[in-house]
Amino acid sequence: MFPYCKYPENEIHSYLQTVTQEMVLRSLDNLEPKFSDFLNYISPAAENVMEEMREHAAVVRKMYFGNTVRLYGPLYISNICINDCAYCGFRTSYHEHKRRRLSFDEIMVEAKIIKGYGMDSLLLVSGEDPVGVPVDFLVKVVKELKKMFSYISIEIYPMDRDNYRKLFEAGVHGLTIYQETYDQELYKKLHRRGPKTDYQNRLDAMAAGGEVGFYNLGMGALLGLNPDWRLEAVSVAAHGLWTRKHFWRSKIQFSFPRITQVEGGFQVPAPVSELNLEQMMLAFRLFFHEADLFISTRESRDFRTRIVKTCASHISAGSQVAPGGYEEYERLKDKRDLGQFTITDPSSVAQAAADMKAHGLEPVFKDWDATFGA
Repeated sequence: MFPYCKYPENEIHSYLQTVTQEMVLRSLDNLEPKFSDFLNYISPAAENVMEEMREHAAVVRKMYFGNTVRLYGPLYISNICINDCAYCGFRTSYHEHKRRRLSFDEIMVEAKIIKGYGMDSLLLVSGEDPVGVPVDFLVKVVKELKKMFSYISIEIYPMDRDNYRKLFEAGVHGLTIYQETYDQELYKKLHRRGPKTDYQNRLDAMAAGGEVGFYNLGMGALLGLNPDWRLEAVSVAAHGLWTRKHFWRSKIQFSFPRITQVEGGFQVPAPVSELNLEQMMLAFRLFFHEADLFISTRESRDFRTRIVKTCASHISAGSQVAPGGYEEYERLKDKRDLGQFTITDPSSVAQAAADMKAHGLEPVFKDWDATFGA
């Protein structure tokens, strides 16, 4: 469990078993839902009233986001990592993937391709490699990328306040860190070597980003690690509430990555079904009305098209999840799964935008302006 959650695990588990369909329906009528309502939304009983949840979530989503869907592009700059996490394709003990760290010029080539797709929001992703991808290098990269993109966020290794401040001042305005699992015993088992073994340090990094003033703070759990996805959902929600309370100037964002099977890779111990993923996302939309909810190309084209009508506000598209993947795809026209996870939705940016428009939604490529920057 999230260590600052007010409720113990056994109490939450017991409560979830007592929830009835009638309790869920009453929660749907609450204009200002309480944490108990969130628990009702994720309960086993809620599985039988999913259609009602979809209808209410769609109303909330339209109230706060209209018909817009914001698109972003991930840019992987390195798949070299000093950690040995059992589930990750970047782990030091996994030798199936070719390791690569992009140079400054190579990053710019990738960025220009992404920009050519029409993207104006960029997510920089890297394996945890502080020596190979030092902060000063990232600062140089961000300053150049800001000439092309209105908004830049990062999903890099945890840093302290001073280094986050350097990146914020360079033009990074969003920070995402996945705790992976909030179960501390399971966390210890899965993170076998490297600095990521420090559970508390990872939690503290999000707080450091909040203290620096990142405008957006993103979090989530890697679904499929914990046998009880509902307890992970409670922890993510509790983390979001705690972060919002302490860093209220920042906007809270949630992602819902399911582990996708990589050939020869980690065998998912507790797969989360698409229906349960949808239930979790509906619960977050119904409880966190204004929060950004992200869905990546890990999920199918059909699911992503449906979930943006009720829950998600942000989707990635045309993604390549390996360093140099965009240049390689443009050169070979061959999208291969050589990255951190298997891409389930291979749609191009244009195809994804067309899907949104076909369902009455408006894809937005720019929702940030330098006027509001640091």
